[in-house]
Amino acid sequence: MYRHRVKKTPSPVFGDTLEAMGYTINEHRKLIDADGKPYTFDLKAKNRTYHEAHGRALTEVAMEVIIEQYEKECDIVRQKVPFWIKDDDSTSPQASILMSTDLKTCDRVLVLIPNTMEILGSWSRRLLCNENVDVGSMLSVIKRARSEGYGVLILNPNAHWFVDGKASVDIPTKVDVPMIPKLNSPEEHVDYVLSTLVPEMASKKLFFIAHKYGAHALLHTLYKQFDMFKNRVGGIALIEGVHSIDSYPDLSFQNWWSLNTAAFIQSGEEEKGQVEFRVHSGCNCYKTGTQQFDFAILDGMPIIFEFFDVRKNRDNTFSTYKDLLLPRNERDPTTAVITIQDEAVDDSYAAYAAEEEAREKEKAQVTEIAGDEEVEELDMGRLKIVEEGMP
Repeated sequence: MYRHRVKKTPSPVFGDTLEAMGYTINEHRKLIDADGKPYTFDLKAKNRTYHEAHGRALTEVAMEVIIEQYEKECDIVRQKVPFWIKDDDSTSPQASILMSTDLKTCDRVLVLIPNTMEILGSWSRRLLCNENVDVGSMLSVIKRARSEGYGVLILNPNAHWFVDGKASVDIPTKVDVPMIPKLNSPEEHVDYVLSTLVPEMASKKLFFIAHKYGAHALLHTLYKQFDMFKNRVGGIALIEGVHSIDSYPDLSFQNWWSLNTAAFIQSGEEEKGQVEFRVHSGCNCYKTGTQQFDFAILDGMPIIFEFFDVRKNRDNTFSTYKDLLLPRNERDPTTAVITIQDEAVDDSYAAYAAEEEAREKEKAQVTEIAGDEEVEELDMGRLKIVEEGMP
């Protein structure tokens, strides 16, 4: 018996600089090729694996250029993690985070936490490659934060493996690839970095922006280290967060979370600016008016900075505001009166399951009552009774 051996396609090799890959950043801050054409990811390409690898490689070399801008224009430096790794050690499993040089002494600190599978210093590969490198990276956010007096900390919760002498976001195909200590998961990374650095900070005004799974990792750490954070947080902005408050039942924590957190979510354009409370999220959710994947980052950021600006001089000691009924402030989504329903929307799975069960019971009752009558089911799951003999 013969077995057909599948030949493995060798991994594609790309240049290690923008120029080597045939791209530059133009005056509009877009990635363009040698012919001046903007980069686009071809969703219908036959060799999807190759195009994915090319897009990843292009993002990596573009981010090296952008991080140089962070360093030169925003006074940002790289910091090795775990923190015990020495500057001259390049062989131990390690990764990097980014931080401003005044992080431990400034009055206010902004912490940025990206989604899974994103490269250090970036929000979204799609936005960076297809739209604008300043938005897809964190450059526009960092510049604004620095101009408004924030120290900045940029976490790197996705680099779990140490492959060929550098941290890797991608799951390695090789065997026996070491994982980076304290970075085995996004939750562990966020908890480790914040638990180490926050006690060393002078600031009592911490602000957070977390994207998608970064919101879950942040929620996990804030709950676990609640005593450390409850009197130091000014505001939390979650962009399309995939977190759930259901797993954190402490009422004091849930109250604190709802008073300090606003989520920024996709919606129809006609809903832009509307706010609703979602039980599953545990906080008010601001509708950004975009239904395009990742564009909530672009549309939500101006509102986020207004939200933080309202709170920049607040006393963040929890006991001073936990029982206060704050007046409505258009710039602070946490104070919004619910504009969609009089009651909060319970979007938890338990609520969904209960609604489905009630609907099934209603359907069974109507069917039983119908008797010999014909029963016609409508698209919305309800039943319409049609009298016999009717056309």
